[in-house]
Amino acid sequence: MNVDINGKRILITASTEGIGKGLARTLSREGCKIVITSRNENKVKSTVEELKKYNPEVYGYVSDLTNYSNLEVLVKFMIEKIGGIDVLIFNSGNPPSEPSYFDETSIEDWEYSVKLYLLSAIKLTKLVLPYMKSQRWGRILYLSSWTIKQPQRIFVLADVSRSSIVQLTKILSKELGIYNITVNTILMGSFETEGAKKSLKKLAERQKISFEELWKKEVIERSPLKRTGDIEKELGSLIAYLISDYASYITGSVIQIDGGTSDAI
Repeated sequence: MNVDINGKRILITASTEGIGKGLARTLSREGCKIVITSRNENKVKSTVEELKKYNPEVYGYVSDLTNYSNLEVLVKFMIEKIGGIDVLIFNSGNPPSEPSYFDETSIEDWEYSVKLYLLSAIKLTKLVLPYMKSQRWGRILYLSSWTIKQPQRIFVLADVSRSSIVQLTKILSKELGIYNITVNTILMGSFETEGAKKSLKKLAERQKISFEELWKKEVIERSPLKRTGDIEKELGSLIAYLISDYASYITGSVIQIDGGTSDAI
């Protein structure tokens, strides 16, 4: 099977480190035209320079997911640079107040979290859909976590705020199928990223145990495979398949890639 996605025009949010950067690296190698984003200008510049080694048509834009007017400019930038958009891969970081239990959260924490995980996804979807509809083809992928099916109390902000994306996925799939636009949510397990380590380091400090001990307990031992996933080889390959024509019959789905971590069916 030759999964040919060469030339696909892709927007990947939060993509200068971790999951987003790994996917950008995989897809740029496949010949995709990519726009990456981050709030950090230096990270955007360095990531673009790195990815251009694989593909000259990689561009970066400094963008904050919680700034709606900024997202409008981001999409305009993409259209001007590469002439359109075929694929939206929605990825995000974590709220600064995570990890936290419910009693520790403020209403401001909730407002930020909902804006980051849900409303920004809705805003970006609304912005890209006119282009996808006009060309009668598109792929929308929301990256989420296995924990929305098996919530973790210490990550209450993230798990509650992004759980609605699953409902959005199903509803949009019903509406957009006639345009050959598919919409799916990916529930990810543990991948070794700086963001994941940062969150668990905070949690380890709270529990007064070493980071290594907590990482083994909460990440490695949770999976029957006893390891983390490979962003480029495993997650990247799944994404490449889902944005190809081979996956045109997959829509409205919630797809887990978690190494068997979740106990939920």
